[in-house]
Amino acid sequence: METITEKTFYSQLSGSAAGAVTATLIGTAIVGGSAFFCGSQLGWTNLLSVILLILTILCVMLLLWFIIKAARVKKHPVFQRYGNAAILALKINNGMRSPRYFAKSLMGNAPFATLLTDEFIVSGAELVSYMELKDLRSVKTGAFGRYHRITVGDPLLTATSVAANRIGDRYLESKGVNSQTKFDMLIMKDDQGKEHTYSVQHKDMENVLNTLRQIAPHIRFEQ
Repeated sequence: METITEKTFYSQLSGSAAGAVTATLIGTAIVGGSAFFCGSQLGWTNLLSVILLILTILCVMLLLWFIIKAARVKKHPVFQRYGNAAILALKINNGMRSPRYFAKSLMGNAPFATLLTDEFIVSGAELVSYMELKDLRSVKTGAFGRYHRITVGDPLLTATSVAANRIGDRYLESKGVNSQTKFDMLIMKDDQGKEHTYSVQHKDMENVLNTLRQIAPHIRFEQ
């Protein structure tokens, strides 16, 4: 069983932030290049040029926001609410010794799929999903699904749809979902109205819900 450390938290957060920065940087380059081309060919007062320039500015602002967010990983809301990464790592490691529910991850990039204890629940794919049960207000279940839609006829649209499907598959895999194992979603809402999603094996869902009724009777169960 993998031991969670501060580095585990920061590696996950840095990886997510780096991906967002890279994607936004590519988008900014594409939109900015299009704006320069239209401006130089059609004139800078052309409507399309103006729209692309505005989009470029918005992309740059979004890029700066992601860069600032990446630099402030230690200021993540979960650390302000429940303690720093070292404290949360200790709690999670202690929780793994006597879990109420523990689902192993099917992917190598996550220490586990979901951990439920008497005090908290957390996803191994997103350790910052850590939530103490006392702060949760409602729970409902849902099902993960794979929906592949391929656009044919246009090679560019076909390639784009294939890429979008692959991104969706990777997201599901990061949650511990693959074609061999059936996972459902545990969708929980906290006292601030924010939703948190955790994966639970389909065969274990009824036991997990019964466990929640026992250890957190204040949580409202929704259909």
